[in-house]
Amino acid sequence: MTAGAASPPLPDAPAPLARGRLLGYGIGSVGTGVFSAVPGLLLLYYLTDVLGVSAAVAGAVLVVPKAWDVLLNPVVGAASDREAVRTGRRTRLLLTGAIALPVLFALMFAVPAGPAGFAAGWVGVAFLLAASAFACFQVPYVALPAEISPAADERSRAMAWRVVCLTVGILVAGGLAPPSRTPGARTAAGTR
Repeated sequence: MTAGAASPPLPDAPAPLARGRLLGYGIGSVGTGVFSAVPGLLLLYYLTDVLGVSAAVAGAVLVVPKAWDVLLNPVVGAASDREAVRTGRRTRLLLTGAIALPVLFALMFAVPAGPAGFAAGWVGVAFLLAASAFACFQVPYVALPAEISPAADERSRAMAWRVVCLTVGILVAGGLAPPSRTPGARTAAGTR
């Protein structure tokens, strides 16, 4: 370029993301925070002290869905990426997870009367299905900032809103989950 020649114009910066859009994105993390915290705080207690499941079986019920996540998350990620390439959206898996997770989460703590083995099986299946629904929501949800804006600073803002909302979900779950255990109650109804 010669001296005095004008440099080419810079491309226009994308408009900043509106607070409503940032909040709309971030609010999804409240639910993920609750689901991440509550099973760790309550499920072992619920299985052993309320349903009478042995500690070894209860521990297995908690570990299997976590191991399942290691296998399922890459599969969900690949499916979400294929959908994004094909349609430009990730909504199918997000909606599936968002609709199924609250129902399955409630079923984890809504065990019909029966022996401890039945209760462990019920909670185990419900937790495994809830973890699958969680993966269907969480994996594409975490990939969204890359598509929200082409500007790195706007993507960072979106992630900041997500982390704040995640913290709120964890704090709410951490604050409300332990008191939900009725002192002295040894029935499933006492924990619900």
